[in-house]
Amino acid sequence: MRHPLLLLIPALALACSDDQEGVAGGEAGLCDNARDDDGDGFTDCADQDCWSHAGCGDVTGPDGGDGATGDGTAPDSATPDSATVPSDTATETTPDTGPPDTTPSETVTSCDPCGDKGSVKGRVCAPNEDVFVNDARVWIEGVGCGGEAFSVETRSDFDGTYYLLDVPCGTHTLRIEKGSFASTHPVSIRPGELLDVTGAANKLCFGSGAARIAVLAGSWDDMGGLLAQLGLRYDLFNDHGDDGAAGAIVELLSDPQRLQGYDILFANCGGTVGWLPQDEPAVMPNVKDFVLQGGSLYMSDYAWVLGEWSFPDKVDWYDNDDPASMGDDDSPQVIPSGTRVTATVTDGTLAGYLGKTTLAIEFDQGPQIAPAAVANGAFAHVVADITVPLELSLQDAPLTLSYVPADGAGRVIYTNFHNDAQTTADMLTILHYLVFTL
Repeated sequence: MRHPLLLLIPALALACSDDQEGVAGGEAGLCDNARDDDGDGFTDCADQDCWSHAGCGDVTGPDGGDGATGDGTAPDSATPDSATVPSDTATETTPDTGPPDTTPSETVTSCDPCGDKGSVKGRVCAPNEDVFVNDARVWIEGVGCGGEAFSVETRSDFDGTYYLLDVPCGTHTLRIEKGSFASTHPVSIRPGELLDVTGAANKLCFGSGAARIAVLAGSWDDMGGLLAQLGLRYDLFNDHGDDGAAGAIVELLSDPQRLQGYDILFANCGGTVGWLPQDEPAVMPNVKDFVLQGGSLYMSDYAWVLGEWSFPDKVDWYDNDDPASMGDDDSPQVIPSGTRVTATVTDGTLAGYLGKTTLAIEFDQGPQIAPAAVANGAFAHVVADITVPLELSLQDAPLTLSYVPADGAGRVIYTNFHNDAQTTADMLTILHYLVFTL
């Protein structure tokens, strides 16, 4: 028997709500006092409660001035890296390759005699230079000073560190790639020397436009704010295409050509006072095609219906899997506020990145969605047993999951926890990891 309180559709409006009026953001002086006032492990502008604070509003990437604004929205002129692909034009855009002044040393004009080969030490990082990216492909290929073709390749470690050894002398292009993100940087290699590009003055990070990103606004959650903190540019789409947004969500998803102008869609948790995917089933085939053609999709909590419409065989949701059931008494929206779980990290790479295999998660903005199990190639990154008296009991429920639905398709990621009110340092680290797997 379902608990009667969970039958109330007005309870839907309580889930996923942001905390823009939280402790740090709602009181003057708490965003610039160098203290962790709400005990979540973040201080001042690093605290998500301060993202909308006036003193934290200038969030930009290393190329300066054109990142997302501090309130999580894209500026009026912000585009993925070139103009947003218009609906009547098949324009191909090129990912940002980073600022042009990233050469860590002067150009090598002569390698005569060729001498010994050199090497490179670096750390792959987000545009904000503070978050490091694991398992990125890093390589240099070209022609050595003796005219011989060469290729040197490696992958970044858990902390983003990499070494490229036996690199011929000369000025070459170093390339970094992970998922949809790509950047290039000129490097100058001298015979027998190590070029260290890990220092603050010469880090080789992804550029702010290293991937073309669209964010679908919801009534709750703030993935745009998270991307802005990472220094990544994005276009915001909301219900009506107003308030500086790049357009309306339904307009974007109704236009396959414009949709293909992006590499990644981030879908915030929605609600009864915002756009709900199940209200626009006609656009769902376009979302499916976007993924099958190589685009990636991130879904937060209520946005589960985007994946369920497109790939219904990948996840088993508690009770009724029909997206149209959202808000009904048999909806998977059943995890109430105050539910606490100890989660297990089943993804070994994520565990290495996080530095632990267990973490605490509190669902303090419920009712939230309960995924029951993964199937048909989907993978659970984080699982937990969830028990709600008189309501449900799930073992190893996949709180974070992903799948690639077909060869050549993009990746789909789902989490049923957020980056706003309930975020802990561990959960935020998981979200950073997930962003760069898309």
